[in-house]
Amino acid sequence: MEPGIKGPDSSSSGFAPTQSYRVGPGDTLRFNIFNEAGMNDFNATVDSDGYVQLPIVEDVRVGGMTTRDILRMLKDEYATEFVNPWLTVELVQAQSAPIYFLGEFRQPGVIYMSGATNVLEAIALAGGLEEDAYLPGARLLRNNEMCTVDLNALLRNGEFSQNVWIRPRDVIFAPRREDMSVYVLGAVASPQSVPFGATGRTMLEALSLAGGQITTQAQMNGIRIIRSYSPTRGELIVFDALTTLNGLAPDFPLEPGDVVFVPTSAVGSWNDAIAMILPTLTLIGGVITPIALIQSIQQSAP
Repeated sequence: MEPGIKGPDSSSSGFAPTQSYRVGPGDTLRFNIFNEAGMNDFNATVDSDGYVQLPIVEDVRVGGMTTRDILRMLKDEYATEFVNPWLTVELVQAQSAPIYFLGEFRQPGVIYMSGATNVLEAIALAGGLEEDAYLPGARLLRNNEMCTVDLNALLRNGEFSQNVWIRPRDVIFAPRREDMSVYVLGAVASPQSVPFGATGRTMLEALSLAGGQITTQAQMNGIRIIRSYSPTRGELIVFDALTTLNGLAPDFPLEPGDVVFVPTSAVGSWNDAIAMILPTLTLIGGVITPIALIQSIQQSAP
């Protein structure tokens, strides 16, 4: 798998469904040591090294433990001071397992997990998506890498195989259609991303905004378009812009995230085209069209 693309394993992504929450820095715990003066119903926050400060036993490392693990450990610790100590340990506030929601969520920002959370549950925690969220452009990012999770298929088509477990510090991004871009590469004066805008872009508009074709090199009758529907699903399109420029065909409407490539020579097949596109696309693939998508659609290319 190429750098920048990660395929999450649904069996190990985030908390497993049977796994209890494990305490981390920033979490607040409530402790009760019953029948001991001054030691009932008090809170302690886990420090950056995973420790809490407790009466008598002082610094105790709890990071990475469940509340049940902590309870058993403290019973042993306090057994040297009290006879058959009766304790409870409760998670009051979870702050060590954030999920970041960017874009068109009703409650964007940071929300903290307190247990096993899958994609659908995470989106519900953020209040759901706004109506103008562009689902084909929605992405799950993990450790600064784009995951091959098809949020559009999950939310639109009910493909629950995509409902993977979330991990702490995952990012879920859902853009607006008009905030996305199209990408014009190859034999144009100024290869660049072009804002899609509220009314969208056509092929000739995008080419014009990229400075127009390099007339002595551009093969305008063989423009290649890579269209992304998800990180792993897309479509390969060939467009003859000469027929449009000559008034023989209508302009071609683009979709958000389209990659437009104007070749400098005749292209025999899609495999040839992809070989020409990849050197440039690799540099921006993590943002627009993952290499995983290229690999997927290349297998079916004629």
